Amino acid sequence: MGVPLQRIHLDPMIQPISVNNKDGGLALETIRWIHQEFPGVKTICGLSNVSFGLPRRFLVNRTFMVLCIGAGLTGAIVDPLDRKIMTNILVAETLVGRDEYCMKYLKTNRAGTLVD
Repeated sequence: MGVPLQRIHLDPMIQPISVNNKDGGLALETIRWIHQEFPGVKTICGLSNVSFGLPRRFLVNRTFMVLCIGAGLTGAIVDPLDRKIMTNILVAETLVGRDEYCMKYLKTNRAGTLVD
């Protein structure tokens, strides 16, 4: 259709692990597969779907976000006011090579907005 791959965003449809404990792994495999089969295509997801029905969902969401970035996820719908998930995203992107010379990490650290 002539659409450049870089302009395509695919959603791997994150399902709750409270319904099927295999769904988290399936989502990660799907993200990896999309990037392997369609280099340049972007992936985005509604992250919190994974923790639906569970207590302390933020713990599951934060950890899953890091795993998704490791699998190649390029975007997610998250709570931008959750400073811990935002720190996790920054660190994960630094670790997978999306932060040249760690400049975003260093700048954020200097600004004092990284959280433990």
